[in-house]
Amino acid sequence: MVKKVVAFFAYFFFFIMALMYFTPKSSIYFLLEQQLKQRDVVVSSEEIVDSGFDFKIEHANVSFKSIESASISEITLKIFALYNSIDLKEIVLSSTAKSFIPLHVDSVVIIYSVLDPLNVNAYAVGEFGELNAKFSIVENSLHLDLKPSKVMLKNYKNTLRNLTKTENGEFIYDKTF
Repeated sequence: MVKKVVAFFAYFFFFIMALMYFTPKSSIYFLLEQQLKQRDVVVSSEEIVDSGFDFKIEHANVSFKSIESASISEITLKIFALYNSIDLKEIVLSSTAKSFIPLHVDSVVIIYSVLDPLNVNAYAVGEFGELNAKFSIVENSLHLDLKPSKVMLKNYKNTLRNLTKTENGEFIYDKTF
């Protein structure tokens, strides 16, 4: 009886790993790219690398309504059945955003998990400081918690005025769409 249970879990684990490895990640990426294009967001000049369990896009340029918006050094998509994430590294925003926020973002991690199926969570670190974000799928709302850096506090006071300051020096932003 114990051998049958162990064999069942071994086969189940093997099946799940094979499913994750052979998932057509490039097809998912091209579907995502089509959905973004409908909203006037275009990803161009990217190099695509499928390495089995994750999917990398390198040297991507992002344009919004034909305006160059950002350059992203590396995007890693991890598509697992219970936990999915998108990691963006070394983002440089367009110079048109310089009056609102610092242009360099070190990393952004976007996570969707079955353990929290109604929310998409994100974490970002850059010249602006640290940012935690939560997007509620059901309520269609966004909540941001910003721990600003000294650069953000000194040079971008107008942007911080749009946020609510908390007692501990952090800033909060809430928006319902």
